[in-house]
Amino acid sequence: MMHSHPHGAHEVMELHEVLNCAVDALNTIQLYAPYVVDHELAQLVHHQMTFMQNEYNSMVHTVQGVGAGESLPYRPKRQMQAPFSGMPNPAAYPMQQQPNLHPAEVNDADVASALLGIHKTGAKGKLHASLEATHPQIREMLLQGAVNCAHQAYEVWQYMERKGYYPLAVFPHATSSQLLRPYQPFQKAMPQSMPNNVQPANPAMGGGISAQLARGMAEPHVASQPMGEPAPVNASQIFSSPTYRDQHLHQPIDNTSMITDELQTASVEPTGVMSQHIEEKTARGRKKTPSSDMNIGQ
Repeated sequence: MMHSHPHGAHEVMELHEVLNCAVDALNTIQLYAPYVVDHELAQLVHHQMTFMQNEYNSMVHTVQGVGAGESLPYRPKRQMQAPFSGMPNPAAYPMQQQPNLHPAEVNDADVASALLGIHKTGAKGKLHASLEATHPQIREMLLQGAVNCAHQAYEVWQYMERKGYYPLAVFPHATSSQLLRPYQPFQKAMPQSMPNNVQPANPAMGGGISAQLARGMAEPHVASQPMGEPAPVNASQIFSSPTYRDQHLHQPIDNTSMITDELQTASVEPTGVMSQHIEEKTARGRKKTPSSDMNIGQ
């Protein structure tokens, strides 16, 4: 017993169409059945309609989850044979086709043609619905249903071909050969032998873009290391005067030599040396200039 499963939206719509078409097909055949005159056609219609009723019940049981319906293949009433291969008799075929003006005009050819159209439509609909099926059993049921419709259609066509209701139109042999003969089987190329001293090229070792991408996918990525940067240096002990350092920074002056060495390593001229040069120049300038207090006294 197959338990019910959540159907997909497309699956539900396709199953609705398939089951609805199956109901319409059975109703249509029942409408045509009273107009059958030929005994062979009557047996064919009865045989196919009985199978279609059982197939419909099986589909309903499968879709509703009541039970696992059997998807039995269709068995034709008579063995299928190859179509007529001789020259058809034009007198056996009707010269014109037109709709009937009254239901009483329906004949065996009309019934067989309607039955053939029902099976062709059913095969297309069930095959299309199987592409949207999500449950594997429902998919197999629809596929088998499409095959069954195809077999029934072929059986009806064989009857129509024997009775002269469906002409077998053929091309001249020269035309058929002209259209079909150019297609030839695919021939696989034989692999060429390579010299012993030549090794097969490895696409990952080349220098092209594809090879670089291949190597990038195969080799682990190594992050590039940033270049070394000089450690941050507290230069307040150099840019300020000794008196300022004693009054405000309250830090020993012994560390200035280490800071000066770091700045020299970084190709930076210590500012303390520049301050010493400026103080020496200022002292020499004070010796040459008279004191401002002396000028005020004068």
